[in-house]
Amino acid sequence: MNNPVRSTLTVLVLGTLLNSCGTGLLEQRLTEGVIEYALSFPDYDPNGIMAGMLPERTTLTFKEDKQVAELSAGMGVFRTTMVTDNTNQALDYHLSLMSKKIVAHMLPNDLELFSPSTSKPTILYTSDVDTIAGYPCKKAVAVYDDLDQVECELWYTDRIKMSNPNWFGPFAEVPGVLMRYDVVQYGMRMRLNALSVTPGEVDPAKFDTKKEFEQVPAEVLHHELAEVLGTFAM
Repeated sequence: MNNPVRSTLTVLVLGTLLNSCGTGLLEQRLTEGVIEYALSFPDYDPNGIMAGMLPERTTLTFKEDKQVAELSAGMGVFRTTMVTDNTNQALDYHLSLMSKKIVAHMLPNDLELFSPSTSKPTILYTSDVDTIAGYPCKKAVAVYDDLDQVECELWYTDRIKMSNPNWFGPFAEVPGVLMRYDVVQYGMRMRLNALSVTPGEVDPAKFDTKKEFEQVPAEVLHHELAEVLGTFAM
């Protein structure tokens, strides 16, 4: 004979486990860690005079409402660090070039210098899916009115919990963390492809503005970046 108490307990245990899988483990999203991306330059001549100076990797360190993107090029001569506060929509863009170290504190209006409104794309969402760096991703396509700008694929995931992660770029409306995408800066197309995601607690000091950097207006930073990246585009 079946023991009614045991049967009831079995149902309750199974129900708890199934509910946990359905709303817990399967829906769990990463809140802190580091994403490493491979960089490539689809339109760049691999035999160009500056080809060997271009960066090959970049990292994005994140918490739920903050992120810091770090990039190094020219054998470490040129470095950028973008510290982003997603909640307050503010960005501290650090540029290190030789002995020069400058940082600009920027709000959304300042960012139009770096991403003109005429370059903003229309985002078309698709049903395509893929797995990138171990995370399920959905595909969107960015289409531009400007015929000189080719459309590009945007692969993003909702399994990394980050509030408003794309607010400062041309793909602000994309509802997830970008894992594979193209971005154009100063005439150079750069392709980012996530290689790995490393979970782990992030020191809050990682998101502090670097005190040894000189504070400058956004226009000064824009001028410096245009000169440097113009050199790489030779």
